[in-house]
Amino acid sequence: MESKPKESAVEIGNLMRRFEIPLIQYTTRITGNSDRARDVVQETFIKFQRNGAVAPERTATWLFTVCRNAALNICRKEKRMLYLDEELIESRKDEQPMPFERIEQREASGFLMKILATLPARQQEVLQLKFQNDLSYQQIAEITKTTTNNVGVLIHTALKTLRKRYGQTQNHLI
Repeated sequence: MESKPKESAVEIGNLMRRFEIPLIQYTTRITGNSDRARDVVQETFIKFQRNGAVAPERTATWLFTVCRNAALNICRKEKRMLYLDEELIESRKDEQPMPFERIEQREASGFLMKILATLPARQQEVLQLKFQNDLSYQQIAEITKTTTNNVGVLIHTALKTLRKRYGQTQNHLI
């Protein structure tokens, strides 16, 4: 009987190491506040622990869905939804240290983040879930309450727009 709590503690510890930072980043983008995001993620892990069994292949979907819903509830309660703008992107500190010495990559990343911030919020959200959190179209569809086809269209449209805007900006710099 004593091995059950230890196994559960190990499992939740592994899940926190794997998902805590991506969930905080995702939730921060929704709420616009990293402290609120940390609270939401902490509450999500507590709910996960209380909830009991979630199939291992559904864990990421469950965690992101619960975080998303809690973050949206906070925004509704505050009667405002914060969207990324250039000032917010520039003022936000990096959550994780950049590996190696990638000054050029950091500049390019900041530049791309500015372009990304010009996309509609829905497109930003699916891109983040796909490329930052490496979720499948099916998982993204479940989290955002849409279809996998719609996720594909949103990602395709967002990437096409990003390429176009990036190309236009690069042509102006030459």
